[in-house]
Amino acid sequence: MNYLFIVSSLIVLFYSGIEVQKIDGDSLIEELKGTHKKFIVKNLFDEDSVLKLSIKCDFNEILNDRSEESSYHDALMEIDSGLYSIRIKTRGIFRRKKDNCSLPPLWVKFETSEMISSVFSGYKKIKLVTPCGNTNLYEQNVLKEYLIYKIYNLLTDYSFRVRLAKMSIVDLDKDRKPINRYVFFIEPMDDLCNRVNGKNLKVKNIHPNFTDKRLVSLMSVFQYMVGNTDWSVKALHNIKLIVRDSLQKPVAIPYDFDYAGLVNASYAVPASHFDIPSVRQRIYNGYYKPMDELQKTLNIFRSKKTDIYRLVHSVKGLQKKYIDETIKYFDQFYKMLDHTKRIQYELIDKSRKE
Repeated sequence: MNYLFIVSSLIVLFYSGIEVQKIDGDSLIEELKGTHKKFIVKNLFDEDSVLKLSIKCDFNEILNDRSEESSYHDALMEIDSGLYSIRIKTRGIFRRKKDNCSLPPLWVKFETSEMISSVFSGYKKIKLVTPCGNTNLYEQNVLKEYLIYKIYNLLTDYSFRVRLAKMSIVDLDKDRKPINRYVFFIEPMDDLCNRVNGKNLKVKNIHPNFTDKRLVSLMSVFQYMVGNTDWSVKALHNIKLIVRDSLQKPVAIPYDFDYAGLVNASYAVPASHFDIPSVRQRIYNGYYKPMDELQKTLNIFRSKKTDIYRLVHSVKGLQKKYIDETIKYFDQFYKMLDHTKRIQYELIDKSRKE
């Protein structure tokens, strides 16, 4: 049976049944309709300035609520001299567990009517990535993960945008010192879908070869560049699929890069099906592409090299030690691109073919 026909049929079936999540809000939000979306994009993810915010909450209560059914907890956010009621809960899988991270990633939920005058106007909830612990090393890891998102933004619009923030968490327990760390917000899925005129396709077991071949090749080489094997298109593991219309193949969009060799988190390990000792050692998790197709993808990376290196140097808070380490890591990648035999060995001979 023709596999492509089956996949195409599934896409048509699910495309017709998928509903893009609409932003909730009161009558004021409704009156703004077409304009408030532009306001969100322009003010939150189109700008690179570092947000400065403070969150006051019962942080112990939040940290002790880490189950899959974790609840939202009341908090106050101060930003741009405004004070707003928000709700916070823990999220994630590995990083949510207390044994793994003392500071889990968070969902931040807004009262939309209150946020109308803030940079978060129009958002119902948004993901917040925090350091795994209250240390400089974990903070640098967050900045490197933020950098990975920003680099992929340079390569394609089919990517999650991010916004860096310097956040102070003030506990209601006055004896506990505030936590002051860099964090970043991730563009919500419905915003990404609206931006690229697509819809979220929640269908597993679609082979990468039946997704957009140009973009899956770009994504696979990018994951190799940053040393990440913690992803799977078929399993939808750290991958989202977007369908633009029923006649086009879905686009694979990566997220969650804390296991990347570039980040080099202390807890990160390579994917179990690869026999490599460390996430710092690159190995290609992409599928076979002939040299002529692969070179078209690699030319994108060659053309963006200057912009990528400039971006590395521009990340606020990233220490010189880690800037130099990142440049050296990327130098190894770009050195490979100068040698056809190495490209053949690393990205073709070692590619996945099942």
